[in-house]
Amino acid sequence: MNNNSGKFYLQCRKCGTTIKNFKEWFGYGQNCPDCGNVLADVIYEDGFNRLINQLQNSSLNPNNVWSYFDYLPLHDKNNIITNGDEGIKAIDRWSFLESFAKKRYNLNLKVYAHRHDQHLATGTFKDLAGTLVASVLKENGMKHFVAASTGNIGVAYARYLAAAGISLSLFIPETSLKAQEAQISSFGQNVYRVNGDYAYAKKMAKDFANKKNYPLTAGNLDPMRLEAKKTMVYEWLRLLPEFPTVFMQAISGGTGPLGISKAVKELEDFNVFEKAPRYILPQPARCAPMAEAWQKAKANNFPEGWEHDYPVYENPKTKIETLSTGNPKVYPTLAPLVKESGGDIISSEEEKTVDVSRIVAYESTVRMGPAASITAVGFFDALREGLLKDGDVVMLNIGEGTARSPQFMEQLSYSSQNISNLDEITDKKREDYSKQLWEAIDNM
Repeated sequence: MNNNSGKFYLQCRKCGTTIKNFKEWFGYGQNCPDCGNVLADVIYEDGFNRLINQLQNSSLNPNNVWSYFDYLPLHDKNNIITNGDEGIKAIDRWSFLESFAKKRYNLNLKVYAHRHDQHLATGTFKDLAGTLVASVLKENGMKHFVAASTGNIGVAYARYLAAAGISLSLFIPETSLKAQEAQISSFGQNVYRVNGDYAYAKKMAKDFANKKNYPLTAGNLDPMRLEAKKTMVYEWLRLLPEFPTVFMQAISGGTGPLGISKAVKELEDFNVFEKAPRYILPQPARCAPMAEAWQKAKANNFPEGWEHDYPVYENPKTKIETLSTGNPKVYPTLAPLVKESGGDIISSEEEKTVDVSRIVAYESTVRMGPAASITAVGFFDALREGLLKDGDVVMLNIGEGTARSPQFMEQLSYSSQNISNLDEITDKKREDYSKQLWEAIDNM
């Protein structure tokens, strides 16, 4: 029995203790006051009947995630901090990937791309977390916030918290992109580039928050972030004729699949989908501690305690900085979820991202950033490794565009010619490049 008559409360996953609201949660240091557990779920008082009716209303035309206000952890709409379009973008059908799967593997798939590359604030799906975290912090009277980031979430927090009048102290690893550091600074937020990797940045952020008594982001297990990411499921139910059987996303921490899992569990009794999707989660090969741990456990038939056995990469050398989490503390929570779903965690080669991004841009005009490109590389790897099944409905989370990584965008050029006079021109039609691009995919 909870002790709050409001819209929602938080509940410890371990011992079931209830916390009335986020103000109390922050007051407890974002830990359960009884057992110290850091995992808590937001529980809504009235169930989800109104949400189901909302999703089944064909005239629904949401502006952003706040159209689902009744099932987001905010009491007063006046506290909403939004840039206008978070979470509400087209879900594309990528028939060119379906054709490839049929031609090469004789698999009949449906492939969708949940695109977040055009979000107005940051061009990433971190806008979902940005709008929700800023709004909750504002409603609860917070004036300071501390976080560590490899890039994208830092930019999102910087922008949305600036709009809320909240000061952010952000700790980034020494290898973070200068472009992202500049974006964070441009909003008047504090950036601290530490002399170390992401794990060290997180340690310094925690120490700083303790020293100043400021609230600290709870990272990938932050209930605010999970509430934001769960709305992807609402959009699938609203927009698609069938529910995905596979969800794919490149992971550093894994907030996306954790949020999706929460939504699936909340709605599983409403018969709006047959079952949860399988989670097939790629990591870049140069920073793939979860994939390494998973494949080891899989080879040994998942022995007792397998979820607590994972490597720690010190100063990972990945070129995809937003996926450079070398100490995957979320693995014991995420990996059992993947196993329960019948999914997999795989390692995908970073060198393949350029070829894959080129073919996606050619076929769909969508320009993916490097982390999103790992998702697409993972799709081809999943085909090759037999992880996709005939009849699967595959959802690819395209979480970023190229705007966050100008250096990656430069690598996508392939059709330019250096000339001194017109006689040196080789005049080609656009379709002439198709064979060249698909041959690169065939040779992966």
